[in-house]
Amino acid sequence: MKIKYAYLILAVILLSMSCMVGKKYQKPTAPANISYRDSVATDTLPLAKWFDVYKDTALAAMIKATLDSNRDLLTAASRVAEARTQVAVVKANALPSFGYSAQAGGGHAGSSAKEIAAGIEGGLINAFGVLNWELDVWGKLRHNTRSFQAQFLASENNRNALQVSLVSEVATDYFLLRDLDNRLVIAQQTLDNRKERTQIISDRFDKGWVPELDKLQAQQQEAIAAATIPSIQRQIVQTENAIRLLMGQGPGKVSRGYSNFDQTLSPDIPVGLPSQLLERRPDIIAAEKSLEAQFEQIGVAQANRFPTISLTGILGFASPQLSTFINSSGFVANGFGNITGPIFQFNQRKNLVEVEKRRTEQAAFQYQQTVLAAFGDVDNALNDYKTFSEEYEQRRLQVGVADRALTLSKARYDFGYTSYVEVILMENNLFDAQLQASEALQGKLNAIVLLYKSLGGGW
Repeated sequence: MKIKYAYLILAVILLSMSCMVGKKYQKPTAPANISYRDSVATDTLPLAKWFDVYKDTALAAMIKATLDSNRDLLTAASRVAEARTQVAVVKANALPSFGYSAQAGGGHAGSSAKEIAAGIEGGLINAFGVLNWELDVWGKLRHNTRSFQAQFLASENNRNALQVSLVSEVATDYFLLRDLDNRLVIAQQTLDNRKERTQIISDRFDKGWVPELDKLQAQQQEAIAAATIPSIQRQIVQTENAIRLLMGQGPGKVSRGYSNFDQTLSPDIPVGLPSQLLERRPDIIAAEKSLEAQFEQIGVAQANRFPTISLTGILGFASPQLSTFINSSGFVANGFGNITGPIFQFNQRKNLVEVEKRRTEQAAFQYQQTVLAAFGDVDNALNDYKTFSEEYEQRRLQVGVADRALTLSKARYDFGYTSYVEVILMENNLFDAQLQASEALQGKLNAIVLLYKSLGGGW
């Protein structure tokens, strides 16, 4: 008899594994004909770590503080832990559940009440162990488990994508801060020079050597430089507070390391093979796992069109008296097989399958959109680095020429060969060129940050 029960259980298990509906998930193909403009794809497996690219200890400390204390990142990590636990919860649905129930009491019921089972006459004591097991004949539970496992991996890679984004944001804000520091120095030096020039022209005006218009123009130039300083200082405070927020800190000052001029750049920037970008970039992986999770829901919806088969077992004791409770006469052993399923629901469940298919189609489009955007990010970052590098070199030449032109213009004015308007023009040209060169260098540094971000790694 025991052997027969063993065969029966084995047959049930094999049956539950052999009738799975729904297709097996396959990774989607990426959009074809993707390449980077004016570049040769190289291997990014040896992609340098972030700390190997920039040697700035202050920036490294900011990055570490952000990874340790950023509240958005901590929230994302908590979501990953939640998703991992949810997988275990859903996975347990495919296993038998064991429970218990116990009851004790009694009462009195009249003869008429007994006829309609409205009460209990005498005592009642029972205690049962209960088994419930839904057989996954059609694969509904397996599809659902796979769906949640894919959702967990999607949340994990979303966390990784957020980490990459935060690190790049810290670096971008840091280079902006150092650029603002440099612009503040330029503005202060310009103001000092113009104050000195205003004093000289004022002395000449007092002696009647130059007209009042020259004095007024000099004062105006001084005010322009002075007004630039509080504007830059305002941006510095805002940028410092933005960095501290990323680090999970309140408002305050931020430590400085190297200036933008002293930052060390990697001489070789790996472009990355398209296949490696698909495997490395976390937002692409997250989009693919979200697609997989949604695909498995098609199998769940298809399985819901078939009957649900479950087993229920009760094992225990029941008796009207405690003295006869635990003995052979009070022993209870019951087993039931249950089957429930739809007959006619006006194509509701069939349409639910179509709903899941359309949702999967949408997830596939979103995956392809993520891939296309990722390759666009890489191409933009490469182009930014190239063009900002070229721009910075030209801005440096512009600063040198503008400085020489201002020196000559001042000499021409001092010897009476030109008006003060020419000096003003040369001063503004130099001031603008210095600020633009500083911004171009910041753009070059940020292009490296964006490239590593777009490649999905390097941190």
